[in-house]
Amino acid sequence: MDLQLDFVSSETLESKTKIEKISFIIEKIKENVILILEEALDPMEEAELIETTMREIDTEDFHGIEFYRIDHESSFRDKIAGYISGRKAGLTIVGPTRLIEAIKRGPDYISMFAKLDIPKPKSKKKK
Repeated sequence: MDLQLDFVSSETLESKTKIEKISFIIEKIKENVILILEEALDPMEEAELIETTMREIDTEDFHGIEFYRIDHESSFRDKIAGYISGRKAGLTIVGPTRLIEAIKRGPDYISMFAKLDIPKPKSKKKK
């Protein structure tokens, strides 16, 4: 199996509603794609992502998600600017549970370990 990483810009995400953003993430995860989001999800979006995942878990094809948020340490001024602009500083890594083995954070780096011997999800035939 090939490993696919999709880097998603904050501009792509900001044009979506919360529900559209969560649906976009879940659909990519179901395709065994690991997403690197240019911005951090806010706590409400994270809660919605977890809730939606729990509703959609399927023991055959979709086992759940792993996600890790990296917050940039910023000054008070940067936080105010982010609040005004609506941009959430940081990075979010999201991927399927059966693919991501571990995500570890060191003082100067982030490491992600993935399993590559996972079968591709079965495509659902439309009637």
